[in-house]
Amino acid sequence: KTDEVDTLLVEQFRPPVNSHTVEFPAGLIDGSETPEQAALRELREETGYVGEACKTVPKVSRAVCMSPGVTDESVHVVMVVVDLDNPYNNNPHPEPDEGEFVQVKRVSLKSGLKQILDQGTTMPIEGLYLFALGFDMGLEIGKNETIDTVNKNPVTMKSP
Repeated sequence: KTDEVDTLLVEQFRPPVNSHTVEFPAGLIDGSETPEQAALRELREETGYVGEACKTVPKVSRAVCMSPGVTDESVHVVMVVVDLDNPYNNNPHPEPDEGEFVQVKRVSLKSGLKQILDQGTTMPIEGLYLFALGFDMGLEIGKNETIDTVNKNPVTMKSP
């Protein structure tokens, strides 16, 4: 085991922007589904991976808006753990909806996410790009901080 954490992305063609996009697996919430159930279903359909729901409960955000000046669309961000030791995840096969063609990318959060977004040929969706930017900023800030073990507060350390 390593401390490396990966995430799953999907690349697909999006006609409204006439481009391939790279995004987190996502989709609509069906009538009686919760955001957690929809996230687990979309993860399985778009990537073939099965997310954990029992050992590690998915974390769900409150509703957040996307482009409030243009549309009333809102989304929930759901964080799901994928156990790579689960036999269902040994050889995942996506099962996209009819007319959907997705390419799955497993990317290192620490070293690959920002790179694929900045140097890739696909258009990243805004939420993914902002997530990657924030994550990258956190890594940079974290390089200059340590924890004060007496008071349990972060302490900024400046290089000489």
